[in-house]
Amino acid sequence: MVDCVMAPRVQPPNCELGHESPDMKLLVLDVEGTIFQTTVRLQGTSIDSTIWQAIAQALGPDAVREEVCTHRRWHNGEYRSYLDWMKDTIRIHQSYGLSATVFNKLVAAAEYNPGVIETLTSLDRRQYEPLLVSGGFRELAKRAQVDLGIHHAFAACEYFFDSSGNLTSYNLLPCDFAGKLDFILLMLREYGLSRQDWIFVGDGLNDVPIAKAAPVSVAYSAHLDLREVATFIIDNFVELTSILARVRSPGHSL
Repeated sequence: MVDCVMAPRVQPPNCELGHESPDMKLLVLDVEGTIFQTTVRLQGTSIDSTIWQAIAQALGPDAVREEVCTHRRWHNGEYRSYLDWMKDTIRIHQSYGLSATVFNKLVAAAEYNPGVIETLTSLDRRQYEPLLVSGGFRELAKRAQVDLGIHHAFAACEYFFDSSGNLTSYNLLPCDFAGKLDFILLMLREYGLSRQDWIFVGDGLNDVPIAKAAPVSVAYSAHLDLREVATFIIDNFVELTSILARVRSPGHSL
């Protein structure tokens, strides 16, 4: 059983719908590592995690061992896609009895990165419409939506538990690595925006393809490879506010 402390709830912003500016842009944000802190890195893996690795840690050493093996298989190119990696990881979660109680505690205990709450709750929604696109869990993205007043999110994995709390099914979307771009383009089309009308904020190696595609990209406390391709590099999330103002200033175009 995992012993987690509930993270404090925050007051969402007062968002008025239907009053966006004609020159509004999408502010596309990664979730794990960008919105929420990544606090777990299992020995034998090369990335930090908010939920994926925390689940294995909560399920015990055998689950950890199998989780680490999936990372090795990924780096060796043994999975056809991110969907296949997720399916293999979900098999581990089901095999070792992940319950709704453990899963929900992990989601509730995730902590926001410093500066995220104040920055996103003060965001001028007439200028920027936030969009979450994550290779992580729908439940974590939903928590950020509720807390921060964000109305659009795509996340790679959603879990379904039965009345006894057993993991019985799931929903998967290919929205990590280059797959994130498909969902961004969908939202640009829905808002009648061009491919130049968005900004991306991310932190991980998996965000490199999207940073390269974005007209403006921000690397936040990021992997070295992401820093090398991003338009802006920040280590304090609050700095995003000045960047958003800068790219909208006269003489600067996305």
